Amino acid sequence: MQLSPALQTLASAAAGLSLGLAGHSGARASTAPTDTVVSFKLLHYVDSQPGFKRMSIRAPSLGVVAPLGEQWSLEGSAVTDAISGASPAYYSVVDSAQRIDERRNAGDARLTRHWSHSSASLGVAISSEPDYRSRVVSTGVSFQTPDRNTTFSLGAGHAEDRILPLRRGVRVESNKRVTDMLLGVTQVLTQVDIVQLNLTHAYGRGDYSDPYKLFDKRPDVRRQTAVLARWNHHFRGPEATLRLSARDYRDSFDIRSRTYSAEWVQTLPGGLSISPLWRTYRQTAASFYSPPDPSDLEALRIPPGLIPGRSILSFDQRLSAFTARTAGLRLAWKVNANWTTDLRVERYRQRSNETPFDAHFAQWGLSRSL
Repeated sequence: MQLSPALQTLASAAAGLSLGLAGHSGARASTAPTDTVVSFKLLHYVDSQPGFKRMSIRAPSLGVVAPLGEQWSLEGSAVTDAISGASPAYYSVVDSAQRIDERRNAGDARLTRHWSHSSASLGVAISSEPDYRSRVVSTGVSFQTPDRNTTFSLGAGHAEDRILPLRRGVRVESNKRVTDMLLGVTQVLTQVDIVQLNLTHAYGRGDYSDPYKLFDKRPDVRRQTAVLARWNHHFRGPEATLRLSARDYRDSFDIRSRTYSAEWVQTLPGGLSISPLWRTYRQTAASFYSPPDPSDLEALRIPPGLIPGRSILSFDQRLSAFTARTAGLRLAWKVNANWTTDLRVERYRQRSNETPFDAHFAQWGLSRSL
C-alpha cells in the first residue's frame, strides 16, 4: 500500500534522502546545484484483468532544477495524465465495461536554502482531476556531521483533498486531511558502502471510502507507519553498484505489508549503463475486507450482522491479501556533458485468491544541463 500524496511530496522535500554512490563527499543536502537541468519524461502504463484490458495512462512530464545564486535552489515539475479504459471490474457502482476518459493535471515546486552542513526546504504540490482535488504543503530540514558522513533529515507535510464523485449525474463532495512526518538518517560506512533508514508516519481523517465501489464504507481515520532501510554497495572491479532495500508497512486498517527490492547498476563503456530490477511485495487484508465466494467471484458475500452501505465494509480487492512481483530494466546513456537519456520498462504481476492483475510500465526520459 502506498502512503498519502503528502508523504510522497515530503519524502522528496526532506533534503539529503537520496542515496548516491559511496565514496562521494557525503549526501547532497548541503550542496546547491551549479547548473540548470531541464528534463522531459513520457510514461505509458497499461493494466489488465482476465478477459479484458482495463486502464491505460499516458503521462508526459517536465521538470526543472535550477540554482538561485550560490545558496538557493528551485525545483519544479508538471505532469498531465491522460487516462482511458474501462472502470474497475468486480463490485463497481458502474458497469465494469463502462468507458473512462479523464485527465489529471499536477505540479509541484520546492525552494531549498543550502548551508555548508545543512539545508532547509519548503514545497507545495497540487493535483486536479474531474473527481479529485489535492493540495499539499511540505517542509524538510537536514543536518550533516562535520565529516559529511552522516546526514539527519526531518520532514513534515499536510494534504487537503476534496473528493467529488459523480453519482447519477450529481456530485457529492467529501474531504480528507492527511498529516505526514518523516525522520531519516543516511550514513556513509566505507568508501563503497552507504546506508539509509527512514521512518514515516501519517495520520489522516476524512473520507477514505471508494465512491465507485458497491457498499464501500471505510473508517474515517487512518494511521500509517512505514520503516524503509536501504543499502548501496559499489563494486570497483566491474564498476557496478548493488542497491538493496526493505520496507515494512502497517496501518490502522490492519493492513501489513513487506517490500523487498534489488537493483544492479552496471556501468558500460561510452556513457552507457544498464540496471535490472526485482521487487517483491506481500500484504495482509484489511480487517473490514469481505472476500468473494471462491466459487463465484461476481457474487457479493456480506458477513452476518453487517448492513451494506452503513457498516464498515469493503469488497475492494486492493484491500485483500495478495502478493506481487515486479521485474524491470533501465537503460541510460550519457550522450555528452549536457545530454542524458534513459528508458525504463517494468512488468507487474499481482496474485491473490481473487482475480489476477497485471500491469506494464514504460518510461522514456531526456534531460539537458544548461
